[in-house]
Amino acid sequence: MKAVLAGGAPDALLDSYEAERIAFAHRLVKTTDRVFTLATAEGKFADIIRTRLVPTILPALVKFGVFREFMFRTVSQIMINYRHRALSEGRAGAVHGGDRLPWVIAGDVDNYEPLKAMSWQVHVYGAASLQLKTWCQERGLPLYVFAWRPEYGQAGLAQDALYLIRPDTYVALAQGSGAVDSLRRYFEQRGIRVETHDGTRKHAA
Repeated sequence: MKAVLAGGAPDALLDSYEAERIAFAHRLVKTTDRVFTLATAEGKFADIIRTRLVPTILPALVKFGVFREFMFRTVSQIMINYRHRALSEGRAGAVHGGDRLPWVIAGDVDNYEPLKAMSWQVHVYGAASLQLKTWCQERGLPLYVFAWRPEYGQAGLAQDALYLIRPDTYVALAQGSGAVDSLRRYFEQRGIRVETHDGTRKHAA
């Protein structure tokens, strides 16, 4: 929305929000309905579930790390992906366009640190080409190059691949070869403009 209001993207970009979030919204409503039905149901059986089964089973399940991880991933929404949507493209390693960027701490390097800026940015795990460095620099598009570590591969990231990250920490484009042309086409096809160092907007040509 910020990019549209600032004139850096077409109004049509706003349509992608509903397309991406509608499935989660439906799932949330169904889950809420089930919980509400259980909480308000009448009868002896419903009372047994509320007063005996739930208080007994839930604490037991919480003791299992797998259950706690599942609940965390569900509540935090990190299991949600936007693959095959208008703003998602490509695959590199096990990471697809539309996936949330894997969080990796390798040594004292946290690859989520740059995401605090909440802006479009490019990540490369390994080595970035001179062409990519120049293209990003000319357009003021932040490029973060992380020296390759085994932890990145274990998280599903591909060495020397290009990952264009959206402001919401999701991968917009995943390109295995790290080619600049794929990045240029991504912005051009969606009418998105990136900001230069002097604060002006520039087409990704």
